[in-house]
Amino acid sequence: MSDSAPAFRPARDTAVPDGETPAATCPHCECPFRSEHARDLHVGEHHDPSEAERARYEAALERERDDLWLFHAKAVIVLGVTYAATVILYMAVLGSFF
Repeated sequence: MSDSAPAFRPARDTAVPDGETPAATCPHCECPFRSEHARDLHVGEHHDPSEAERARYEAALERERDDLWLFHAKAVIVLGVTYAATVILYMAVLGSFF
């Protein structure tokens, strides 16, 4: 078992396609990113950030949490509407037989 951390490999969502200019580049490892938001999250999670980088990481993390909360709220609403529509449809179908 090795004591060193595995080398960081950019994920598919952080890789910049050929012919596209990176929106941001990591100042520590020169990894290109499609957005500054992704770069700020990367720097905060994979490197020892400076105070300014830490502030940008915290802001990006807060935005990420807000986006996730909004997604969960939308999912709950969609599930609720689907459940209600199913119950109403079921009641209408059963009501027409009796």
